[in-house]
Amino acid sequence: MVRKKRTLRYKFIIGFVIVTVPLILFLFYNNYYAMNVVREQVSQSNNNLISTQAAKKDIALGQTVNYLLRQVSTNPSYPNLLTLSSYPEESGDYFFAKQALLTSFDKDQAVYKEVDTFFVYLDVPGRLLTSQRTYWETERYHLVLDRYLADKKRRVIHDWDIIQADNAYYLVRLEQVADAAATVYVGVLIKAEQMIDELNVASSNSGLEELLVSNDGRPLTATSLTAGDVEKIENSLKKPDNEAYSKFNRSNGLGYLAVNAAFSQAPIHMIAIVPENNLLKQLFYFQWAIYLIPVIGLVVILFYSFFLKRTLLQPMQALMSGMRRIMHGDLSVRLKEGSSFEFAFLIDTFNGMAGQISKLKIDVYEGLLKKQEAEFKHLQAQINPHFYLNSLNIIYSLSSLRKNELVEQMTEHLADYFRFITRAHREFITLSEEIDHISNYLEIQKLRFPDKLAFEVDLPERFAGCPLPPLTIQPFIENAVIHGMPEGERPYVISITVQELHEDSGSCEIIIADNGCGLTADKLQQLQRGNESEGAGQGAGGLGIWNVRRRLGMIYGNRAEIRFSGREPDGTIVSIRLPVERDNEGGDSDV
Repeated sequence: MVRKKRTLRYKFIIGFVIVTVPLILFLFYNNYYAMNVVREQVSQSNNNLISTQAAKKDIALGQTVNYLLRQVSTNPSYPNLLTLSSYPEESGDYFFAKQALLTSFDKDQAVYKEVDTFFVYLDVPGRLLTSQRTYWETERYHLVLDRYLADKKRRVIHDWDIIQADNAYYLVRLEQVADAAATVYVGVLIKAEQMIDELNVASSNSGLEELLVSNDGRPLTATSLTAGDVEKIENSLKKPDNEAYSKFNRSNGLGYLAVNAAFSQAPIHMIAIVPENNLLKQLFYFQWAIYLIPVIGLVVILFYSFFLKRTLLQPMQALMSGMRRIMHGDLSVRLKEGSSFEFAFLIDTFNGMAGQISKLKIDVYEGLLKKQEAEFKHLQAQINPHFYLNSLNIIYSLSSLRKNELVEQMTEHLADYFRFITRAHREFITLSEEIDHISNYLEIQKLRFPDKLAFEVDLPERFAGCPLPPLTIQPFIENAVIHGMPEGERPYVISITVQELHEDSGSCEIIIADNGCGLTADKLQQLQRGNESEGAGQGAGGLGIWNVRRRLGMIYGNRAEIRFSGREPDGTIVSIRLPVERDNEGGDSDV
């Protein structure tokens, strides 16, 4: 058997791939590296831009905090704050202290440009004082701050907090007056949009988009990003990476780069995103090369494969196909002359060898037919001499007991049995003749084992004339009687059933079943595999079974099949499947 090897097509293609793929990968890597350099440089520039902006805003927040701390401790406004907490709203002292504070806030707010408003909150009786603004602005401050300041559990002292009102986010900071007896707070309100307006104006033409995000992932400024996009950015920025940027795809499928700058004063950070298309729009060649290089490589491989197929693989395939047809017995195959000198020589040699093999096979086939005919006659002639001796012993015993009727029955069955054996040289007999012969054999055995052995036969009329080789069923019946009979007085029943196979209407199945002692698992498996040998002797799996299997194989090939199985609770089942061929005739029944 030829050891399985790789085809020439496989080897040529693999060799070509080994040479070309590294070159393609190098070009691909070169373009990919150039694009990454561009990403790195642009992202570093954007990172520097928003880091500078975030640092400036962080400094501004720190200065704002210092301003609040001075107001509640050492600033000239401190006495006015105490006055607000000590006098009722209707008193003149309260009025002048309030005006002095608001005037100071208005003057100082010009320095702190990010601040939306400074305010004073009196915990008792819950009053909010804001910088002097328009009516609408004052209403907005109250809308944002009133509920937050009134909720003592919600509001945060000495730290920046984030609140939402009217679809906008604000940063708020509260500091309490140093006097413990006074429940007065000075605070600052900053709209989140104020923190990035300057950067958005500077980057409006570069495709850069900036947003302010809380440390828990909430976008605090207006953005075109969806909540899912912001979550992707936050997750990618949390991953450890040596690059100055993070890549992600938005819900619209476009690729973006994101950079991040954190704040130290407040629980927020800045994120800037830029579309990859804007980064690479000046690198048209590099963009398309990423897609063209694999396509060109694939086209080259396909062209090379087509060239190999026409010049080498097709002639080689035709030669191999011709050899396979010869292996399967088709000796009439001849190949057309090849297009190259080498293949022309091989094909001419092949055609000449095919002709010589065809002539040689005819001679060998004729010799094989003669050999098979002689072997078949030899197999049919093999019989069991022990049966004759046992039969004569039974006749002798019955004569001694003067049971003349049983002697007559025994002699009649034995005569029919011998008559059948003398006709066994015929190639085919009918199924009914084979069953009659087996019935004679079993009747003889019943005389040998009275009240112990019984048999049943179910042969439908439509199968009675079906032809089969002589002595096909008898060896299995003999094995059942000799090796399957149980010990003791338990009745032993052998049944023979002939039925049609539903899945194959052109075949019948002969089932031989008994309720005897059965076969061991190893022996059953051995018989199922067909491991019986001619020299194994008579008995289960011995000469008789080998004889039948050999003869059926010579006549029917793989259309005949013998199966062995166990029977529950005890016994063995043998199934013989044969094709139904009604054209053969059994011949004369007389000697």
